[in-house]
Amino acid sequence: MSSKKIKEHLLLSCEQQIMQKYTIVQDKIKGIVSSLDDATKSSAGDKHQTARAMLQLDREQAGERLAEIEKTLEVLHKINFTKKAPHAHLGSLVTTNNGLFFLSISLGVVTHQNTPYYCIGLQTPIGKLLFGKQVGDSFCFREATYQIKAIE
Repeated sequence: MSSKKIKEHLLLSCEQQIMQKYTIVQDKIKGIVSSLDDATKSSAGDKHQTARAMLQLDREQAGERLAEIEKTLEVLHKINFTKKAPHAHLGSLVTTNNGLFFLSISLGVVTHQNTPYYCIGLQTPIGKLLFGKQVGDSFCFREATYQIKAIE
């Protein structure tokens, strides 16, 4: 299978997983807003004020999580996997002696046709080490030496 097809699959898998997280957080926010509306209708008092404050805090945290997810989606939408370059960059599929890496977002392992690919962000420790490397370069990570065999 061509590297373009593999990248398309990996990108789609990343996007689907992020969209699932997005939907979960949106549903959580809707639930919090509904609870806030219900709390507004109930009687006043210290217990009522504490419950509202906790719901407000939950809503803020969920909003922050939603913003993080939106930033992650922006990174995914910036990936141009048709771009050819001699060095590892956003959207590269890097083959090493210790695994296959898709430079995209921090998502972990995505399996395609029984082959594990590590979807990693450029801001991660290993992403920083891979970025800009060329075929033949090597680097050490967690007491292991990685040799770059191909960049597609």
